[in-house]
Amino acid sequence: MAIKPETIDKSIMFPGGADKYGAIMFEPKEIVIKPDTSTSIVVDWKNLKKMDPITPEKEDLNIIYKNSVITDGEDKGKKLDLHMNIMYHPDSKEPTKIILFIPGGGFMRCDINSSILSTRQNLQKHNFAVAAIEYHVVGNGFYYDALEDIKDAIEFLKKNEKKYNYDINKLIVFGNSAGGYFTALYSIKHPEGIKCAIDLYGLSDLTKVGIDYDEECHKNHLTKFSTESMYIFGCQSGKGVGEDEEEVQKANPVNYVTGKEPPFLFMHGDCDRRVSNSQTLLVHNKILEKGGKSIRYVLKGDDHGKGGFDTEEMLSVIVEFINKNVK
Repeated sequence: MAIKPETIDKSIMFPGGADKYGAIMFEPKEIVIKPDTSTSIVVDWKNLKKMDPITPEKEDLNIIYKNSVITDGEDKGKKLDLHMNIMYHPDSKEPTKIILFIPGGGFMRCDINSSILSTRQNLQKHNFAVAAIEYHVVGNGFYYDALEDIKDAIEFLKKNEKKYNYDINKLIVFGNSAGGYFTALYSIKHPEGIKCAIDLYGLSDLTKVGIDYDEECHKNHLTKFSTESMYIFGCQSGKGVGEDEEEVQKANPVNYVTGKEPPFLFMHGDCDRRVSNSQTLLVHNKILEKGGKSIRYVLKGDDHGKGGFDTEEMLSVIVEFINKNVK
């Protein structure tokens, strides 16, 4: 039986097309579980200067990397072209490292033009190529469609490494929020060829997205109105993650950890009000338990992607992590 919340605040709608199906982004009244930082590095970057946006050396915008179709919602069966933006270095003497970036967006959008753009631009400045991809979201597909999209994006990158002057054997997967979820899920399930992975405030167990919050918020996340429910079962299924835990477990990155995944870097704010801080902790600790390599930073006082994210200090940690693991 689904857990039925007494009240659902329908005023918090996600600003995207899928809200027509009744999807809600839930806000907690309070964070009731204090973050566990015993296996993490705690930093305070919230008052530091943000990175300035920069103009990439070279970029190719709105490449169609995949001709696909809509698999869910009222437009099921219609054509869906998926796009990619690539920042690269055409004149680099040696092919560069390549970062596949998976944007966040609550499972309901994936904006390759704006998602943590200054971070991507500044990574490109450090002599990395950066490819941002679109994927199926709530209203036009399911989470497993997005996994296929990532696979196809990597295949596209393999075929075009000479054109964009990068080395596909030096592949990094990087994502924030929903993109962090896919970074974990894909890199853990399909580690071949991925040198390291970076997950900013991503999800790892879709039955516990609101577990750190007040009971009402946690229960709301288990209903048919949550984006995670619609992504697993379909936007018109009327089914919540609280009704079929066995099916939901198939979608949880934490369940696939073996210790053989690529090295991971996690970052999460300890005041995150979108994705419980414990979400990245679950998969980080599981990797360590299985003998894998993982580093986790907790940003003191920071909400979901706010505060110390997009700072030079964050960038330096990411660059150092990549250069240590990708030779």
